[in-house]
Amino acid sequence: MGKEASGLTIEALAEQVEVPVRTIRFYIAEGLLPGPEGRGKAACYGEEHLLLLRLVRRLAEQRVPLAEQRERLARLSLKDLRALLAEEERRAAEWRRAREAPSAREYESMLLARARAGRGGLAESQADYAVPPPAQQAAPGRQPGAARPAGPLAEEWQRWELAPGVELHVRADVVAQRRKLIERLLQGARDWQCY
Repeated sequence: MGKEASGLTIEALAEQVEVPVRTIRFYIAEGLLPGPEGRGKAACYGEEHLLLLRLVRRLAEQRVPLAEQRERLARLSLKDLRALLAEEERRAAEWRRAREAPSAREYESMLLARARAGRGGLAESQADYAVPPPAQQAAPGRQPGAARPAGPLAEEWQRWELAPGVELHVRADVVAQRRKLIERLLQGARDWQCY
């Protein structure tokens, strides 16, 4: 990143981060970015400007107020900026993948279709053994962890609300094995609701 970010004009910096030049000038005026090295046509921006600007954009996407951004960024070294930006970009990529991922119902349908295709005619006769859709698993009036009605695959499920209208359903026999994953998902949901 060093060569691509050394000696950039304000226009080149704006182009790399995909923001207007006036936004960069605003951030400089607000103390979020240091001023350029040199003045006039000799003014240039380096790697620190590029990293800070990318990080400011990430924080702005998360709705972090400018005063808080200024406070957070003031204490960071160039090494810290690189590490923090890498972490923010990794987190943003995870959220993008999660948003683009199929819903649980779509994923389940895809798996069932694959299973039916692989077993030929047997799949149709064994449709009763498929995991019921979430609406049947979490029928109105059922409590988290309540058992489904007895049947060929009677199972007990536990349910956690991640957000209004978003639930995590885990088969009771898997809860102990996946406790850390479940806790991370619940913590992620709590963190996400803070934004």
